[in-house]
Amino acid sequence: MARPIRFLFSFLVLVTMALPGWSQDGPNPLRIGFLSVPPFAQRDSQGQETGFLVELAQDLATELGTSITLVPVTSSRDFVQAQAEGRTDLIAGIAQLPALRNSNLFSIPISSETLRPMMRTDTVQGHSTATLSGVRVGIVPPAVGSEQEAFLARNTTVNFTTPEAAVMALLSHRVDAVLIPEPVAFNIAKLASVDGRVSFLNPPLRQFDRFVALHESRADLMPDIEAALDRMKQDRRLDALLLKYFLDIPLPAPDVLRVGVYPSPPYQVINADGQVSGFAVDVLRGLARRTGLQLEFQTISEEAWLRGPQSDTYDILPAAQITGSRQAQMDFAHPILAAEQSLFTQVDLADRITRPEDLSARRVGVRADNATAQAMGAALDWQVVPMGSVPALLTALQTGQVDAVVDHPDKLLVAAENLRMRDALTEVLPALLSYERAPALRFGLGDVRDKLDLALPQYLVSAEYAELRRKYFEPPVFWNAARLRLLGYAIGGGLLTLLGVLGLNKLRTRRRIAADKARRAAEIAEIRDELEVVLNAATSGIVAFDRAGQIIRINHPARHMLGDISAETPFAWPEAIRFLDKDTLSPLIASADPLQRARSGHVLSGETHLLRRSANSDDHRYVRLRSAVPKNENQGVALVLVLDDVTNEERTRQVNDRRNRLDALGELTGGIAHDINNLLASLLYAVDLAGTATTSEHRARFLGIATTTINRGRQLTTRLLAFAKRQPGFAMAKPVQETLTEFHDLIRPMLETRIEIQVQEADPDLLVYCDPAQLETALMNLVLNSRDAIMSSGHGTRITLKARPVAAPQDRPGAKSRNDDEGLGTSTANANHRYVELSVTDDGPGMNNATLIRCTDPFFTTKDANSGTGLGLSMVYGFARHSNGDLRVYSQPGGGTTVQLTLPRGSDLSLPKAAAPDTPLQKGAGETILLAEDEPDLREMTRDMLVTLGYQVLPVGSAQQALELLRDSNPFDLLLTDVVMPGSIGGFELASRIRQVHPGMPVIYTSGFTGYTPDEMGPVTAPLLQKPVHPRDLAAALAAALRD
Repeated sequence: MARPIRFLFSFLVLVTMALPGWSQDGPNPLRIGFLSVPPFAQRDSQGQETGFLVELAQDLATELGTSITLVPVTSSRDFVQAQAEGRTDLIAGIAQLPALRNSNLFSIPISSETLRPMMRTDTVQGHSTATLSGVRVGIVPPAVGSEQEAFLARNTTVNFTTPEAAVMALLSHRVDAVLIPEPVAFNIAKLASVDGRVSFLNPPLRQFDRFVALHESRADLMPDIEAALDRMKQDRRLDALLLKYFLDIPLPAPDVLRVGVYPSPPYQVINADGQVSGFAVDVLRGLARRTGLQLEFQTISEEAWLRGPQSDTYDILPAAQITGSRQAQMDFAHPILAAEQSLFTQVDLADRITRPEDLSARRVGVRADNATAQAMGAALDWQVVPMGSVPALLTALQTGQVDAVVDHPDKLLVAAENLRMRDALTEVLPALLSYERAPALRFGLGDVRDKLDLALPQYLVSAEYAELRRKYFEPPVFWNAARLRLLGYAIGGGLLTLLGVLGLNKLRTRRRIAADKARRAAEIAEIRDELEVVLNAATSGIVAFDRAGQIIRINHPARHMLGDISAETPFAWPEAIRFLDKDTLSPLIASADPLQRARSGHVLSGETHLLRRSANSDDHRYVRLRSAVPKNENQGVALVLVLDDVTNEERTRQVNDRRNRLDALGELTGGIAHDINNLLASLLYAVDLAGTATTSEHRARFLGIATTTINRGRQLTTRLLAFAKRQPGFAMAKPVQETLTEFHDLIRPMLETRIEIQVQEADPDLLVYCDPAQLETALMNLVLNSRDAIMSSGHGTRITLKARPVAAPQDRPGAKSRNDDEGLGTSTANANHRYVELSVTDDGPGMNNATLIRCTDPFFTTKDANSGTGLGLSMVYGFARHSNGDLRVYSQPGGGTTVQLTLPRGSDLSLPKAAAPDTPLQKGAGETILLAEDEPDLREMTRDMLVTLGYQVLPVGSAQQALELLRDSNPFDLLLTDVVMPGSIGGFELASRIRQVHPGMPVIYTSGFTGYTPDEMGPVTAPLLQKPVHPRDLAAALAAALRD
């Protein structure tokens, strides 16, 4: 056993010693650094390393008789450092970087490259790199472009981590330009098919050459490398690589595009006189007409056709077969034709040749330039016989020189028809292969490609395209142009004879027609006069318009309504006659003007508007308008407008409305006076009793009653102001169950014993966000409405309150039958319920549709004059809308009524924090307060309260007195002013003037009304306290203002 092991060990030693000698046959493999930066280095879809640097290094290694070894690197810096330190041997295509000059040799230049900003094509016009400034420029540090400090300094730099992200930001308008290596930028745009939407800006910021960098340790290879580069330039392999990876940025589209035509019937045909035609040529001409492209056709060689469009030869091929290899050479528009190649044989061989495999070792004719068919024949073991043309193929098949032929069916069938051998041919199905043909463009013509792609879908379904397919691919028809021309001559002669006979009859009938026209004209004139009399006798004004908006017919009442206008028709609607807003008396905007709406197609059906009849601003009339669009517009009437003067009716209605409103306000005033008298009585008794109390306990109790009464009065005024100014009041989050329980205790004594009120238990965690006092008032209005309906009708015994969470309020309050709405059911499909729906349902008499529509209108009531004002539901609706909620009413006669009040849902975070009554008042430190209050008693009491809180006070009774103190240079630390004071200057104006002298002066406003907006406050926005102000609230506000 030991001898075989020693023998094997000796053999391995000898082999190892011999390896260096064997390796001298060629250079050692070249180590190449690999960092994925398309298009220089990348991995394709199969995971293979590719890219310009990799492929050029591989080609050079092949020329040198060696191979390459890829060395992964982690960054651009590591890529350069590895070459400088000798960890890699070669970089095939890099600039002469300073870091490489001391340790590397550089070859002859292999390409020249520029650095230009890339912009969207629609914004590049009028810009240059010298003038571009103030725009957003995307860069990818530390890549090329990020070092252009002068250019970037006059623009706004936006950094990205990848070139793809920078280009995407450019296309999505997040930056205006990107400055990255041009091959990288163009490659990204080309792969995304958006190269037609971007352009490079000139002149270049930088221009440099690329070389092959070789580490000095392999310096002996440089002569061979430069020789290999010369060979690659001579046979254009280097040009192909530069084109493939866009290191040579293609030129943009010229004004006139050069179209290369190589003979390939029926797609490209060159006639004897040098003119070009053919299916693909004519299709391209048609597309150029539709897109505005200018074309110039030129004949090209077979070599130029195989090489494809180039910047120095031609720009477009009319049509080329779309293959993977061709797509690497050129760009393609959408296909213009799906083509096939089929196998044809003679009819008498059809039973023996049924598939391509049956032709193994047999002769098959193929055009010499049909490389695809020749490759397939070799794979199927055919004896391929190349021939020069399609007719030559058919002749060889007919004479038996070949057993079958391969070509495009369209070409073969057209040629067979011309040779009169169509019936002797049979096609072996299915087709041998299928592919598509499309216009082929050189790279750099992305905008041209986009124009062709945009026009192609519509062109492919046009009659022009269908005619071209018939012309070039279908057999000729019997009725060709020449035969049709002869037929036309024959028919023309017969028609001339017939026309002579008909002419005589024409002369006889013309006289009869003229007499009939005269008779009809007289009848039409008589009918027109009768219609004119009828129109002028109508009490309504009637105006007819044509499509241009001109008045072409108008009766006398309409002329009178339009200010006794006397213009002759047709004429335009007078500029001075306008429809006005009833409140402001200003002309209505176009969307509200009834005349403009009627002209735009809206049908008016009895709308009442205020009309100014002339330039005199006092000449106003109320008119009711109706409109109609005639179905038959042959007479030119496009619109008919009917006007009725209803001035007297409208003014009578307004007087009645005003009377009803005043009655309602009288009742409301009486109720308010009653409530205020109760409050004043309670306050008076409490103060008197406190003054005569003999013990501190009794005095404290009476003063507490007085304080409670004041707070009730404050709540009353707050509710009245909320309704008067449409403000939401004081919003807070409160448990719904707590609200309903408190309301039940409040409302139960107000209801008759025969009426049952049910409150369904709500989720204890369900909160509602609104003003609780206003919510209580709204629920009371709804329940009392239900009670009154039940009691007055004698129908019903039950009122039900319930609450549930909902996703969102309904779109609008409406009058819709409950049976027609499914919103009353409880839905649990959406867990994100942001609103609370409180519903009040009764089993009373319900409402009809007319009542339901108007039930939320102010002052509308179904009760008698002594029972209601018509403000209840209106106030509830106003509360709902101004609390960001909604109100919906559902009812039907005999089916009861349900009112749904939807309000925002509250959260635990919005629950109010109860103020600690024992919290000591925040006192001042002797600061001086300028107090402006016009009410003497209130001013005196407020002054005493401020002194008690530790402040010094300068009391004044008006804004003018405050300004006099300011002019006398009396110092103070804060302004406490009433909003409404006598004189021309109020609290807001006073604060503004003081701030002009003392910009940082703290300000606090007081007012009985708190609905002021920041816009109403003017330039000085400050806290606003509602009177009466509790001392604790006043002390806290003063301390906060002085502290801030």
